[in-house]
Amino acid sequence: MKFLILPLIALSLIFLTPSCSKYPNGSKFTLLTKSNRMVNDWKLTSYMINGNEFIESQPEISLVIEKDGTYSWTATQTVLGQIQSEFEHGTWSFNDDKTSLMILTDGEEIPVGYTIIELRSKKMMLQYYDKVTNITYVSTYETDK
Repeated sequence: MKFLILPLIALSLIFLTPSCSKYPNGSKFTLLTKSNRMVNDWKLTSYMINGNEFIESQPEISLVIEKDGTYSWTATQTVLGQIQSEFEHGTWSFNDDKTSLMILTDGEEIPVGYTIIELRSKKMMLQYYDKVTNITYVSTYETDK
C-alpha cells in the first residue's frame, strides 16, 4: 500500500499545480515540446492588420516548418486566369526564451522575429509589430495534422 502513496502524491501535484504558459493564448498543459508543436504544415486562416481582418484579400499561404531547422513559405493565387506563386526558403529558430519565432530567409543577413501569441498542436498565432509604420500584423495558421 505504501508503494502506491508516493506515485499518487506526485500525480496529484502535477495536476493541482498551476502551470504557466509563455504564450498569452497558449495551452496551459501539453506533453509536446514547443519544437514539436512548431514543426508542421501550416495554412494561413486569418490575417489581421491593426485588428482588422484581411484574409479575403490574401493568397493561399502555406508555411512548412521542418524539424531540421528549415522552413518554406508559399503563396499561390489566380490572377486573370493565371496561377501565380511566390516561394521563400530559409531557417527558423526560437529566441532564447522561446517566446518568438525567428525567420531567416535565404540570402538575408538579419532574421525577422515574430512574437508567438499561441502555439498549439493544430493552431499557431504569430504577431509582427512594425515600429516604423506602427502597424501590428497577426497571422493565424492552422493544420489538420
